[in-house]
Amino acid sequence: MRLRQSWTKNTCKAVNIYPGKIDSVLSGLAGISCEYQVMLDRLEGKDRLLLMVELAQDADVSSSDSLGKKVKDLIRRKILVTPEVQKVPCGSLPRSERKTIRVIDNRGQ
Repeated sequence: MRLRQSWTKNTCKAVNIYPGKIDSVLSGLAGISCEYQVMLDRLEGKDRLLLMVELAQDADVSSSDSLGKKVKDLIRRKILVTPEVQKVPCGSLPRSERKTIRVIDNRGQ
C-alpha cells in the first residue's frame, strides 16, 4: 500500500490543484482557521476530493452547515472541482514546524 503525500500540485478530474489556490479561497472566509487538509481518493473510477477545514476558535457552530456549503461553492467556482467538505474543530488537523502536508493522495494504491 503506497501513500503519497504532497504539498505541491496535484490533479483531480483533469484539473491542476495547488494548495496555494485552496489557501487563497479559504483565507477570505470568516469562521475558518488557516488549517486545512485535502484527501484525494478514487472511488468506482472517479476522483473524490475531501476537503477538511478547521473551524476558527470563535466560529459560530450553529452556522457551520452554511459555512460548509459556502466553502464548497467557492472551491467549485474558483478551482473548478466540487469537494466534499468536512468541518473539524480547531486544533484537529496535524501541524508541523516545517511545511505542513496539505494534500494526501490515496489514488495510486
